[in-house]
Amino acid sequence: MGLGNKVQLIAYPDSLGGSLAGLRAALDRFFPGCFPGGVHVLPPFPSSGDRGFAPITYAQIDPRFGSWFDIAALGEIGPVMLDVMVNHVSRQSPYFQDFLEKGRASPYADYFIDVRRLWPGGDPPPEDLRKLFLRRALPYSEYAIRTGGQARVWTTFGHDDPSEQIDLDLESPAVMSMLGETLSSLRGRGVGILRLDAIGYIVKRPGTSCFFVEPAIWEAMGRIRAIAEELGIDLLPEVHAP
Repeated sequence: MGLGNKVQLIAYPDSLGGSLAGLRAALDRFFPGCFPGGVHVLPPFPSSGDRGFAPITYAQIDPRFGSWFDIAALGEIGPVMLDVMVNHVSRQSPYFQDFLEKGRASPYADYFIDVRRLWPGGDPPPEDLRKLFLRRALPYSEYAIRTGGQARVWTTFGHDDPSEQIDLDLESPAVMSMLGETLSSLRGRGVGILRLDAIGYIVKRPGTSCFFVEPAIWEAMGRIRAIAEELGIDLLPEVHAP
C-alpha cells in the first residue's frame, strides 16, 4: 500500500460531523479530493478513558461513533489509518478483568508486568526511580485481586490512581500472539495502515529510563513489523514524550 507523502486528515471519530458517518458526509460535502492520503481516525474503539486511548477491545467500533460499515465507507474515498495502543490496554479490558478475578491463575496473567519482575521487592530503588522517564508519580499501580491479595503492575499512563491504562508485556509470547490476532482482525476489516501508539515505552529495564531503551526497542519493533509485513499492513510508529 505504501504510506507515501500525501495530505492526510487526522480526526477523532466525533470531532468532524459528530460521528464516523458525519465525518464521511463532511469530507464529501466540504473537502472532496482534499485528502489523497486518506483519514487517520483516532481511536474509535470502546474505551474507558483518555479519549479512546484506553482500549477495551479492537473487535468493535464504539456504537456512539458508528460501526465497521462506516470505517469501510471512509475507505471508499482513501486509505484509513487506525491506532493500536501497543503499550497498554484498558483496566476494563476482558484480559485485565480476568486477571483481577483470578490473579496468577488467570490465563492472561503474563500479559501484564508485575513490578517484582524488575525489582524483586516490588519497590524501585531511589536511584532507579530517578532515572525513569515518568508520565505519572510512580510507574505502577496497585489493584485488589478478588480472590485475595494485591497486584502491583506497570502503568505508564493514566491520570487516575490506580490507572485506567495497564501496560502490556511485549516480551511475552502470549501478548505477541494476541497482538498478531488484533492486527489480523483489523486487516480483515480492510485497514491497511496502523499507527503504533506510545511505542517508545514498551521496553522496561531496571536501571534505565524505560523509554526507548536500545537495542531492545528495535528488537521489539522488529517482531511487530514481521507480523505486519506478513499481513500486508503498513506501520507508523508513534513516539512521544511529555
